[in-house]
Amino acid sequence: MKPSVAPEPLTPSQIELVLELLELRQLAPRETAAKFNRLTQVGAFSEAQQEAIEILFALDEDEIPDALFEFADDDGRNLVRDGLAHEARLTFVTR
Repeated sequence: MKPSVAPEPLTPSQIELVLELLELRQLAPRETAAKFNRLTQVGAFSEAQQEAIEILFALDEDEIPDALFEFADDDGRNLVRDGLAHEARLTFVTR
């Protein structure tokens, strides 16, 4: 069995791409998949990062912010906080 390779943390530019994909997937899942495929083809993410992002997309909405925070590097975490803070508040308010 091949050992699992931990992905490199996502950089701020990669976090921005993932945040765009997360936002787009709510409205247009097919277009999101196509855009993700294009990004992987041009090497925007390593193979291990691609796998982590695919797992991220399979999570429940309330699990995504914490998981994305774990995938981000130190600079990227600020973007996660800023980009997903409104979603955390909406989740809290609707429950």
